[in-house]
Amino acid sequence: MPLTPSPDNWAATFFDDGFETTFTELGKYDTTEQDLAALMALPAMQPGARILDVPCGTGRHAGPLAAAGYRVTGIDASPVQLATARRRWPAVTYHALDMRTPPSGPYDVVLNLWTSFGYLPTPADDTEALAAWRRALAPGGTLVMELTTRERAEHENRHDHEPVSTKKTTTGTVTETSWYDWTESLAHVTYSRPGWSRTCHTRMYTRDELHTMLTAAGFDAVSFHGDFLLGPTRPANRTVVLATTPGDTP
Repeated sequence: MPLTPSPDNWAATFFDDGFETTFTELGKYDTTEQDLAALMALPAMQPGARILDVPCGTGRHAGPLAAAGYRVTGIDASPVQLATARRRWPAVTYHALDMRTPPSGPYDVVLNLWTSFGYLPTPADDTEALAAWRRALAPGGTLVMELTTRERAEHENRHDHEPVSTKKTTTGTVTETSWYDWTESLAHVTYSRPGWSRTCHTRMYTRDELHTMLTAAGFDAVSFHGDFLLGPTRPANRTVVLATTPGDTP
């Protein structure tokens, strides 16, 4: 299988008009309502809480949260995604911003969902984003992350100790061609369907690495869970991370 690397600026073109169509066909949004219900049951999600959704995409989470009475701000670097979000969910306050430069807040909760971490050019940039989210939170505020860690990626894709793993799957008209560079901790995925093809990469972090990064960014208690219901971590699940800022609960 040819190993196609994604360009460093892949996100500038990846999140275009064809992105949502592709991921809808893949069933990536099928659990949205279930996830939102569990998310809103988290202790940090108090009624009327001030929430920053970063990145917010098309408002898939931000919009329903605003409709439920939360005060929601969404940021995203994609003009296409933001235009869709503004049209569908106008009650949310949106900003076209890099995830390293959020509005100052303060916020009670920062959401970083759906494996939207590890997109930036370097690990230092990812660390910078965490520090920016920490500064945007009120004392006692909570960061909620939901992402695929390296542990899950290895469980699903690595055989023995191979330095590179490859996989190709087809769902409907969409073909996913993936390769995982375990030395660089990068997952490269090309999504292709008739008339549309894009390649992205995500930096894969272990839970230990995330814990180190979050504490270095100034977060206090950091915990890892297997879902929004705060069940145990499992190899086949994405990981939900809760990290709080020092101070009294807002």
